[in-house]
Amino acid sequence: MDLVVYTDAAERGGAESSMGMFIERFRPDIRVTVVGPHEPVIRWLASRRTGSRWMVLDEIRDRSDVAAMVQHRRAFRWLDPDLVHFNLSTMSSCQWALAAALSIPGLPVVVLEHSPVGTWSGLSNRLKRITSRRADAHVAVGHAAARLIEQLGDLPPGSMTVIHSGVPIEELDPPARTDDRFTIGMLSRHDPVKGIDLAIRAVERLGPDVRLVVVGDGAERPALEALVEQLGVGDRVELDGWDDRARHRLAGVDLYLLPSRLEAFPVTVMEAMQAGVPVVATDVGSVREAVDDGETGIVVPAPAPLSDHVAGTAAAARADEVTVAAIVDAVTRLRDDPEARRRMGDRARVVGRDRFDAAAGVAAWEQLYDRVLAGRRG
Repeated sequence: MDLVVYTDAAERGGAESSMGMFIERFRPDIRVTVVGPHEPVIRWLASRRTGSRWMVLDEIRDRSDVAAMVQHRRAFRWLDPDLVHFNLSTMSSCQWALAAALSIPGLPVVVLEHSPVGTWSGLSNRLKRITSRRADAHVAVGHAAARLIEQLGDLPPGSMTVIHSGVPIEELDPPARTDDRFTIGMLSRHDPVKGIDLAIRAVERLGPDVRLVVVGDGAERPALEALVEQLGVGDRVELDGWDDRARHRLAGVDLYLLPSRLEAFPVTVMEAMQAGVPVVATDVGSVREAVDDGETGIVVPAPAPLSDHVAGTAAAARADEVTVAAIVDAVTRLRDDPEARRRMGDRARVVGRDRFDAAAGVAAWEQLYDRVLAGRRG
């Protein structure tokens, strides 16, 4: 099977890491070519699998980029794959490239939605409905996320397939602890939707004996650094860049925090659970499909929606305050009760490995590809 994987992501995040994991583990007869407009991401994805190819195309910014759309269509025809897999990091990702692929008669197309986040206009909403209905399969990473995407995209209820991403089971070697303080860990790109600002505000209230380590990077980094300085918590907050051993660092933290304003099915939560780390997470997207509240972690109220946060409304400030207070309370409970923390961590490890083994996700994708191709041939 010749498979083209397309992404227009400009930087590596959870959606790209998850796709890279699949690419690495697909069965040997699946030959992968990674295509998209941003070379660092494309090359990184292709490097996950020996023998993979990659191709960088011009970015399609809007419908006026006719030359880029023609280039995409020609590239898809020249590659002549058995199937194209579009990896959407947001709901508004890849839409014009997807339209170009769907304009080629007989080319099977599968769409994976990683997040119900997106920037919308009347035209993009109409295009989304058209491309979603014409794709051979439309997939979400969680049930709650699927229902939200259907609602936001005005898609038929129940029209999406759900395949949990999963993560590979690894025995992680925790790094040597050089700090005795209670440590909260996060793996996250620096983006307002991830709520890192909420985590920083919570750490300010938790006092000097608690520190926050955020492994990741992104466009919001300068704003986060300014907030750290403003709150005077530079000795308690570490904003580290991406690390190839980031997952191993999870094994060395006391608690994993997901303070997101919106998520689909957070891969990092699954990684933390498999590492035996209890999770505190906001009640967004499909978080409750991953975290059993009171058993593997604590689910706290969701903050304000991203649009309200960006607008800076009073209602957003109130909602964010409720979330920060709930994070402080949850962290305090687990910090002060080592036995509960150990019990939740042990349960998280069992659930994470039983429920979210990557092998099941890889098999589900391979079966979906086979069904799509069989349906086309039949």
